[in-house]
Amino acid sequence: MLKIRYVVAAIAVAAALLAGCKGGSGKKAEGNPADNRFAMPELPSMISDQQQAMEYITAHFWDKFLAEDRPGVQDTSLVRGFTVEAFTEHFCQYALYLRAVPPQKGLAATRSFLDRVEKIQLANPEGTLWHKVTDVYFKILQDPNSPYRNEEFCIPLIEKRATSPLATEEEKARAEHDLPRFCLNRLGEKAANFAFTLRSGRVMNLYDIDSEYTMIFFSNPGCANCREVIEMLKSFPGIDQLIENRQLAVANVYPDADLGEWIKYAPIYPTNWYNGYDHLLAVNSTPLYNIRAIPSVYMLDRDKTVLLKDVPSDLLMEFLKAVFGTTN
Repeated sequence: MLKIRYVVAAIAVAAALLAGCKGGSGKKAEGNPADNRFAMPELPSMISDQQQAMEYITAHFWDKFLAEDRPGVQDTSLVRGFTVEAFTEHFCQYALYLRAVPPQKGLAATRSFLDRVEKIQLANPEGTLWHKVTDVYFKILQDPNSPYRNEEFCIPLIEKRATSPLATEEEKARAEHDLPRFCLNRLGEKAANFAFTLRSGRVMNLYDIDSEYTMIFFSNPGCANCREVIEMLKSFPGIDQLIENRQLAVANVYPDADLGEWIKYAPIYPTNWYNGYDHLLAVNSTPLYNIRAIPSVYMLDRDKTVLLKDVPSDLLMEFLKAVFGTTN
C-alpha cells in the first residue's frame, strides 16, 4: 500500500501542475459551436476533502463528453464535437488528475473510459471515435517523450488493444509484446533489485542503499536531458543535507555497455550520489526495467516500493518539493 505521505505529495504535485494546465472547464474547441464546451464534472455537495474530490473528478471526467445528447457527436471529423487538438488538451488535463489519485482508482477510471468508448464505437461502426481516442491516449500516456507519460495508465490501453475487436492485428501483436514490460516495477510494488559497480570498483545492490527515499536515475554520458536533470537536482534546496541525513539517496546508473564514454563523463556527477554502471547489463537485457528512453527516473520509499515510475523532470521536482519542502 502506498504511504499516506506519498498520496498527499501526489495530490500536491497534480494540483500545482493543474493550476497551469491549458485545458479546463469552459474550454471551447476552436471552430466548433459556441455551446460545445468541455464540461467538467460537478462535485457533489457532500465532498469537501481534496483527495475525494480528485478521485471523483477522475472517475467522472468523461461523463458529459460521452453523453448521448452532446452536440456534434455524429461528425466523424471531430472527436465527439471537439477537434483532435482540443480533445488532446483535455486529455493532458486528465493525465494530471490520474497522477493525483491512488493507482487503483486511476486504473479503474481509465478502464471504464476505454470500455465506454469501445461500446460507443461498436454501436456506431461508421464512426471514428475509437481510433481517435486511442491515438491520443497513446500519444499522451505512452510516448516515451511525452511530458505526461505514465506507464501505469498505459496498461489499460495495452490490455484493451490485446483483446478488443476494434484493434488491428498489428496493435494486438504489439500489445502482447508490450504488456509484460509495462507491468515491470508497477506503482505500489517493490522495485526489482539489481547490482551495479561504482567508479571505485565496489559492487553494490540497489537494496543496499539505506535511505528514506531512493531515486534511481538511469542516465547516459553526454545526454542533454540527463544533464538538465543533474543540474535541477544539484540546485534543489538542501539536497546535500538530505543526502547526508539519509533522507534521500540518488542511484545514478548507466545501463549500457560503452564504459569508455561513461568513465570520461563520470567526473561531472555529484560525489555524494551512488554513481555506477550495470556491469551485468541485466537492467535492459533481462529486462528488469522498461527503459524506453533516457533519462528514466524512479522514486522509491525506504522499503524500495515504487512511488514514481519513469517520471518527467517537472513532476519529479514537484514531488521533491511536496515531500521535503524548499527551505535551505
